[in-house]
Amino acid sequence: MAVIYNREKIGEGINFTSLINKRQKTNTIMLHLLTPLSSETASVNALIPYVLCGSSREYPTLTALNKKLSELYGAVIKGSVSKMGDSQALSLMAGCINNRYTFDNEKITEEMTKILAGCLVDPNISGNGFDNKDFELKKQELLDDIDAEINDKRAYAFKRANMNIFRNEPASISIKGDREHAEKITAVSAYEQYKELLRTSQIEVFFVGAEYSANCKDILSEAFAKIERNYAGDNHSEISPLKEEVCRVTEAHDVAQSKMVMAFKTDNKDIITMKLMNAVFGATPISKLFMNVREKLSLCYYCSSGFNEKKGVLYVDSGVEHSNIEKAENEIINQLEAMKNGNFSDEEIENARLAIINSWKGVGDGARSIADWYFNQCYSGRSDSPEKNIENIMKVTRNDIIEAARSLRLDTVYVLTGKGDTE
Repeated sequence: MAVIYNREKIGEGINFTSLINKRQKTNTIMLHLLTPLSSETASVNALIPYVLCGSSREYPTLTALNKKLSELYGAVIKGSVSKMGDSQALSLMAGCINNRYTFDNEKITEEMTKILAGCLVDPNISGNGFDNKDFELKKQELLDDIDAEINDKRAYAFKRANMNIFRNEPASISIKGDREHAEKITAVSAYEQYKELLRTSQIEVFFVGAEYSANCKDILSEAFAKIERNYAGDNHSEISPLKEEVCRVTEAHDVAQSKMVMAFKTDNKDIITMKLMNAVFGATPISKLFMNVREKLSLCYYCSSGFNEKKGVLYVDSGVEHSNIEKAENEIINQLEAMKNGNFSDEEIENARLAIINSWKGVGDGARSIADWYFNQCYSGRSDSPEKNIENIMKVTRNDIIEAARSLRLDTVYVLTGKGDTE
């Protein structure tokens, strides 16, 4: 069933998007503050949504907040942070059951919205900063998360690779920043940055439910009207420029299995075709990388590709024995050359197309996936539905896929390997 989409401006740089889907049994609000990625502010920005979602002036402790949410049939409020190309998205999510499923038709959606608005614009303040006790707990959690990144070697390699792929670009910055900046954050400096975000960031609100709620929009509009705004403008990302020479970086660490990340860059702006090309090449269990590099030749423990449409980068992510790194790299390039030469079957195209279509058809199954879909569309300046994308992908031809593959150029090869292997 198609989602009824409506986006309207409710403030300077503030938009409210309603996504009505009759299948929904719950009401969900996703509230995003978009701001450019910066090494100076990445860590403090990553901390702010977790501080905000734990209390407010009206509910000054997590216990008090959770008690109130429990009274609203187990409503929830959560914080998160994510990277979108060259931007950082600070998010608060609130969810509860639809009013119609309460015992006395209680207006719990409106109550939840008021609580969410309070967390955002009327936080728990002590003196000139956030309440220090709660703040220190959240700060320690951030430091622990930064320290723990190295434990997931695949994710760590990807993070390190991005620093080289996007050298001198905002996208090179880690979503949670670094320990050096995180250690310097205080309750006062975090509060000052929070106020700066409220003044300058692009604010996108998404409401997902079975029926439109003017009350929720009005509650949030009233809350935002109290904010002093000096809007800095909509966020966007620049396509990553191709380096003059291939960047090759090898780093040694305590790893038993080497990790290799290859990045290919493109100026092809046909996102749908690039997604289908990527699926044929390496994004599915029946792709060329999986079937040949991993299964047939056994050069990798895993080998898959992904496409970053906001930056125009196709990644190939693999786990490989150190002795097979060169062979694996060569074979990955061979498989891309096969794509460029049209050496793939109609069956491979249709299987890849079906895999993508099935994933898009599943977007409407959950409120979060619906909100995330249109948030990504909004960031890219589009509002296409999954159904529209399915129509478009059905039009992609073999020649389109070949041209998409031919647009790719190798930019970076990053290897994380064992300390004894670098020699």
